[in-house]
Amino acid sequence: MNPSVETTSNSTAIPAAFSTADGNSDEALLSLDERFQQFVASLPADRPVWFCFFSSGLLHVIQHFLRFVPPQLNCAFLSSGLTPEEIAVRDTMSSGLPAFDMDERVGSHEIFEFLLRNLDRPFGIVDSDCFVMDADWFTRCTDGLEPGVAVSGPLSYGPIPLAAPPFLAINPLARPEIERAIGGPVSPAAYSYTPPGPEKEIDGAMVRLIQPHHEAALAKVLAMEDHRLPFPQGGLLDVLDDGREVRSHERHHHVHNGNSVIRVVFDGLMFYQLMALAAGWRIAHFHSFPGTKVFAPQMVHAGGISYWHRLRPSEIAAGIHELPWSAHIDALLLEDFNARPDAPETYRARSVRLAANLRQSKTDLARLREELSGKLSAVGVDVADPRWHAVLG
Repeated sequence: MNPSVETTSNSTAIPAAFSTADGNSDEALLSLDERFQQFVASLPADRPVWFCFFSSGLLHVIQHFLRFVPPQLNCAFLSSGLTPEEIAVRDTMSSGLPAFDMDERVGSHEIFEFLLRNLDRPFGIVDSDCFVMDADWFTRCTDGLEPGVAVSGPLSYGPIPLAAPPFLAINPLARPEIERAIGGPVSPAAYSYTPPGPEKEIDGAMVRLIQPHHEAALAKVLAMEDHRLPFPQGGLLDVLDDGREVRSHERHHHVHNGNSVIRVVFDGLMFYQLMALAAGWRIAHFHSFPGTKVFAPQMVHAGGISYWHRLRPSEIAAGIHELPWSAHIDALLLEDFNARPDAPETYRARSVRLAANLRQSKTDLARLREELSGKLSAVGVDVADPRWHAVLG
């Protein structure tokens, strides 16, 4: 079980993008820096900016996200690959909320690098499918960036308590200090000891190569199970010999079932935080939700709303996979969005396909609505709140 050993995979997934370079001069989206810096200069400077990144096909999620944006929040969108029609609908929904649109189809790892490189004051990142009911949490999160704190957030990956997306705040001024302390550059993108193969989950993600100065810093904060095989840690992914990419906490289960780990990948922002800890910086938590899937009165984030449908409907119907809560939210938000007269035709077409998938899973929207309402009520979410009532009825 040695992740430094490479094998050949028969997976047809798109190979992850890979970079051996680690300096700022080789980071993602450099051609957009000047335009983005002009955009940032146009935003209010009296309080931290909260960025929400999303790609084409997620306007139905954005419509719901906007219901939870406090009026006083300094919030801006980053979008990837939206059509002109989607941009027009988005601007109508958001009443002109600042937006930086990119023609490029990029992922969150590129966005992490893009933001950290171009900002010189604290900022926040919130996923489009993270619905924060407690407006004070945005301020509490950025207030956590006191001196000596590199990252602040309410969601925690363990056992080393790293701050987890989809809701966190970052102090970009920590980065040069971290790099000086560890003896070289570090990016907020994903990292691996060896070049990635065609993993199934982080298709097209930017993965950078761990350098000797990183390994020396890791030795200060991370225990190893084997050569280049850290003990299980939140935000650390195991790549198995059959091409699957799974959470490292599931390692014992997969090894027991005959698989081996051929390499590991530190997900976006995880490796950066470990380097921060090695450099003497702290990760702050004003609350301690474990992991990223959260159903609580303050926040709802089911996770995976953009890719849950990768599960084959036949597998869900056969009970191999349960229909995830992200599917409930996705389907109900899509129905809500398509009631708009200006909903793009692509969203209406997807609604038809989704309804067929749900029938194959022996369920329908009415049942999903009832189940989601029960789930939210059970954890203390007020389903009569107009923001949720719009979806749940």
